[in-house]
Amino acid sequence: MTPRIKWLLIAGLAVFGLYSLDSLYRSWVERPTQQLTAKLDDLNDMLSASKSEQLVAQKQGKRLESFAARALPDDPQLSRSLYQQWLLNLVEKNELTSASVDAAQPVRLEIRARTKKGKRQLVGHRISYSLRGQATLAKLSGFLNDFRKTGHLHKIRAITLNPIGSEGRLDADLTIEVLCLEASANKEQLGVWEVVDEAVIAPSTYDHLVRRNLFARGFAKALYDVELKAITSNREGIAQAWFRIDGRGTTKTIAAGNQIPVALHDIAVVEVLTNKVLLRVNEESHWIKLGQSIGEVCSSKQESTLGESR
Repeated sequence: MTPRIKWLLIAGLAVFGLYSLDSLYRSWVERPTQQLTAKLDDLNDMLSASKSEQLVAQKQGKRLESFAARALPDDPQLSRSLYQQWLLNLVEKNELTSASVDAAQPVRLEIRARTKKGKRQLVGHRISYSLRGQATLAKLSGFLNDFRKTGHLHKIRAITLNPIGSEGRLDADLTIEVLCLEASANKEQLGVWEVVDEAVIAPSTYDHLVRRNLFARGFAKALYDVELKAITSNREGIAQAWFRIDGRGTTKTIAAGNQIPVALHDIAVVEVLTNKVLLRVNEESHWIKLGQSIGEVCSSKQESTLGESR
């Protein structure tokens, strides 16, 4: 064997040895390290996700505590009766007329059980109500504001409003949904939660909506057509105000405590003096003198209010 062949054999053996060492390093060190690193990354991701779920669960737990305090009693039939009476009281308070409240049968609410595979767990009941009544926009706004301020687990699913007649009234049809929960803290009566003061809408906010009655067509002209023409007394000495109520010259004699029939506006005569009349127009008080229209006194009061705010 020549020296050249010996060196070639030595070189080949060295290359083979280096290749074997590299293979051993890859199989015994590098690949296990990569696998362990991947597992560590997966564990870190799982830990991060678990912490996020834990935070969400804590937040949900706090929400569930507030829901339990606000929910109707766990007995669905008792809740159905109590809430129906509460709605009727709210209707009476805000003077909705021709009102009716119908309650549907409670519907079970279930979720998938965590401890028992394939089983479902009862968490409460959902109860739907249908409320129908008639009111002016001002009265209906008061009803909705009172509904919003109450802390019950309830919401209005749908509302339909239709103008009726010429007395400024609306026919309101509401669909309301409430929840009674098995975990409810209220057992025999409704909760007493109310919206905090910081979240309560100021009456002036929705009063503006009432004044800008969205259901009236040409509402500004209608108020300018209502004009105080005369003040007289009848045989019993009761003071009466004579109003022209439309552009055709129709005149109505109105005593204190009665409504002025103007479409889609709540206008009542509060007091009749010898030279002026106190009106309540969409829940706002205005003095009107002979020859003035309701549109004039309302617009002048708004202008003075804006001037003071500036």
